Amino acid sequence: MSLNAVAPLALLTPGSGAVNNAAPFSGAGAKTGLGPTGANFGKFLDQALQQVDGLQKNADAAGIALATGQAPDIHSVMIALDKASLAMSLTVEVRNKALAAYQELMQMQI
Repeated sequence: MSLNAVAPLALLTPGSGAVNNAAPFSGAGAKTGLGPTGANFGKFLDQALQQVDGLQKNADAAGIALATGQAPDIHSVMIALDKASLAMSLTVEVRNKALAAYQELMQMQI
């Protein structure tokens, strides 16, 4: 069994470079807007969502193959379904955390 389903998590490890690409904050005169870091984060999210979508499609195909009798065994189908379920759960939790952080920022008084 490979761990390709959690490959996006490997990008968040300290030695991978994805976390280390962030530009340091340079104080009050810092440049605003989307710089290279913002664009990289957007690409990272897009790739992660595409991987989740791919896992969902694989799980759907495996379920159809099982229903039609074309699946070699039920184990591979269950693994595909669990991978898709875990990836979707992780995606929803990340979305919930990001939304909670946004709401907390909006409640801050200036």
